[in-house]
Amino acid sequence: METPVMERAPQARLERRRNQVLRERFDAAETLLKPLLGSPESHNGAAFFRAMNRLHAVYPDLSPSEIEALVAAVVRSFQSRAAAG
Repeated sequence: METPVMERAPQARLERRRNQVLRERFDAAETLLKPLLGSPESHNGAAFFRAMNRLHAVYPDLSPSEIEALVAAVVRSFQSRAAAG
């Protein structure tokens, strides 16, 4: 006796990530902030403050917490590249 096999329909992938606007602006922010934060020596409070001000000038629609998150993501990106290479 054979058991009928039902094919499982592929499930639609549910996007779990939030802040899609920040994801869309990450590459541009990384390019914009590279002169300020591109080297590990420049990772200090004054550079972070200037980076946040620059992003706010370019993206006035972002909230302060979104700008802070974007700067933090760019810094992590620079740090991970420096550690890998």
